[in-house]
Amino acid sequence: MPSRPSSPLRPAVSPLRSEVPSRSRSAAGSVPAPGVLEPRRWVRFIAAAALILIGARIALPQGVEVGHVAGLLLMPVWIPVVRHYRWGWALLGTGVFAALMGVWLTVFNADTHSTDSSLMLRNTILLVGALVSIGVVLWARRVLPEANVTLWFGIGLAFAITPDSPLFPSNPWKFGFAVPVAIITLSLAYKSGRRWLQLVVLGALTLTSGLNDSRSAFAILLLAAIVVAFQVVPRGKNRRLAALRMVFGLGGLTVVIYNLGQALILDGYLGASTQARSLEQLRTSGSLILGGRPELSASVALFKDQWWGFGSGTVPSLSDISVAKAGMASINYAPDNGYVERYMFGGHYELHSMLGDFWTHFGIAGLLFLAVVVVVAIWGIAMRIADRTASGVIMFASATTLWGVGFSPFYSAAPLFVLMLGMLAIARPAARPFVKETPPWPVTPAHRP
Repeated sequence: MPSRPSSPLRPAVSPLRSEVPSRSRSAAGSVPAPGVLEPRRWVRFIAAAALILIGARIALPQGVEVGHVAGLLLMPVWIPVVRHYRWGWALLGTGVFAALMGVWLTVFNADTHSTDSSLMLRNTILLVGALVSIGVVLWARRVLPEANVTLWFGIGLAFAITPDSPLFPSNPWKFGFAVPVAIITLSLAYKSGRRWLQLVVLGALTLTSGLNDSRSAFAILLLAAIVVAFQVVPRGKNRRLAALRMVFGLGGLTVVIYNLGQALILDGYLGASTQARSLEQLRTSGSLILGGRPELSASVALFKDQWWGFGSGTVPSLSDISVAKAGMASINYAPDNGYVERYMFGGHYELHSMLGDFWTHFGIAGLLFLAVVVVVAIWGIAMRIADRTASGVIMFASATTLWGVGFSPFYSAAPLFVLMLGMLAIARPAARPFVKETPPWPVTPAHRP
């Protein structure tokens, strides 16, 4: 019997897109089975190189990075992939809307504030570049095993370490090596397929962070270790109900770890310098969070004064600085120390949190985008835990980024922000659409099923 010719209705496949549709998946429909997903080495090489370039953050003029350029060049292969992930287009759409609103707010507030076109361009590129990079990670998940995606990204982060930065000499682990080392070592442990090895690595990283005055990293790694250890418990049958339980469980676990970490710090288990700094913050503001991040009080004061935001190219006015200082003074922080004028409002708005950055630069649209980000992240984490596929590296990147929503500038949080969303987006179940084809040859009884 002659072989059946290929159907003329078969869709064309991009040379960079994976041609392996029959990959085995977990029950979540989001985690590919271990192994090589793309047989062509050159495609895997391009995916790995793009991930390294995004993580390395090689700077070009006007805030553009080499990784952004790579993402733009790969748009023909990652744009079709976005629709295969739940909330994919909602995430990118609200991000683009926020970028446009940042430009509009700059024009809208031009009567009361000075504007800077180069500042507007840099802030817009930072957001759009992150969106493009998320698309690359989504595509890379369909080309490489998950552990390889995070490993190549971590190698890129290692290239981005800058020993000549002002803070690096004071604490090289905290301000240089912590994140790249964590991503690389946890990826290697994940790649081994041994959960106990992930726990060993998480334990070593937790201890190292605790002894190097990295309070937030200590708590985040401890949380990741508990979540990874929990997954030895067999999963339930109702995935969505289990995921919903995980959302509330993670909230409660976070509160417990925060209080445990605070007790360890105040009792001096994480070092005398950490204990002294924490006691001082508690004395002045009554809270480690407010004492450690007085910028939150400035953000609240500015929001009450101008809730619609300022714009990606708007320069702070003297009135804005006075309002922010008053808010910081309300928690007994002394704002007349040069930090407020030079770092927070030195020709730009920097409120030391993604929440503050997105609101000041992109207004309510920025907050909408961030809300979508948080929903995608939390539900993605919950589904992975429910399916027992939440690895240590993904938990570390996700918890660090979610912490950064309230306590890290978007520029410094952007790499793990990209990695988190690219890895947590839940893939839609694979479904091949039914197409009624007319055979190109006469149907005889011998050809009937």
